Amino acid sequence: MLDTFEIALEAGYSTVKLLEEALEVDIKFTNNFYRLINPLEQPGMRAINITKQQNSQKYRIAIEVNPRELLIEEESIDLFLCNKENVEVLYRKLEEELTYIHRYFSLTNGKWCLSRIDYAMQFRTPYVELYTTLESKGPIRYHYEGLQKPGSTYNKCKSSTINAYNKDDQLSKTNSSTQLKTAAKNLYRFECQCLKTNYLRKKFDIYYNDLFGLFREDIALSVLKAQHQRHIKTGDYYSYDEAEKQIREMKGKQQRTKKKVLEVLRFIEAAGSLPSALQAIRNDGDSVPEQFRGAYSERSYEILKDKFNALIREQLCKEGINPILLPNGCGFTTLPNTYAELFTA
Repeated sequence: MLDTFEIALEAGYSTVKLLEEALEVDIKFTNNFYRLINPLEQPGMRAINITKQQNSQKYRIAIEVNPRELLIEEESIDLFLCNKENVEVLYRKLEEELTYIHRYFSLTNGKWCLSRIDYAMQFRTPYVELYTTLESKGPIRYHYEGLQKPGSTYNKCKSSTINAYNKDDQLSKTNSSTQLKTAAKNLYRFECQCLKTNYLRKKFDIYYNDLFGLFREDIALSVLKAQHQRHIKTGDYYSYDEAEKQIREMKGKQQRTKKKVLEVLRFIEAAGSLPSALQAIRNDGDSVPEQFRGAYSERSYEILKDKFNALIREQLCKEGINPILLPNGCGFTTLPNTYAELFTA
């Protein structure tokens, strides 16, 4: 449930020179940044990134680590399991690799901090391409910017990145080994890259100097479940005909409400995605259902957007229906949400 992490320290130029001599490389900065990929020429230690701090004589030295690869000493698509025994083994192994570079970089010097941690869960499915296509049509949350396209749902803000993607498709664009690419067939991954760890430390009461305090299964699951529910709407995927059947059979709802919900489903499908549907509402387009027309100002748009999101949340998601419909011709009428496959399988 952990893919990669990054530890970092601040140091002076003498430490940069020490690293340069120990690794026998020529460190030359471009725009105050230097990146050394695979510094020890072995799996696990992905890269060393050095950044010259602005208006300072200090440098930030950050090391990217894939813990699973570091422990087994070979490329892998498997995730690191955050149990106590594994974390203890990881600490010893990382300490060994860092002191191999130079004893100054020992984890015991107290200067290292956990600057990033990437939690992840994954499962195999023959429908991985369909899942990523459907999810790429989902919402982009406030404060996030999204790269929405088939193959990946990539939403990013200053503190975190959410990525739901086809691992096979991702590796096909890299120089990874044929063996690794073969192992990634039909693999769906949901990943939360926590780019700032202070919030998590405060939330889960982890001391700042506890370098691996966030390497816990309960924390990983808590973060991943919450982010999945926020960024990928709950509810299973249905064809329009099956969704219509489910909605018409709902109890305790007026026929007028059911009609409005079906109209919204058709509207989202015609728009192509939830972000596109919201853009149509913002533009007060002709295709927008009457109940969401009238976005003549930013204020009126915000009111209509909240109303639109509330309908989706209350009348679809809470009823177990995802607002994104299965494409025509996919061969079936229902597909479980990836939440169930990731967290309850």
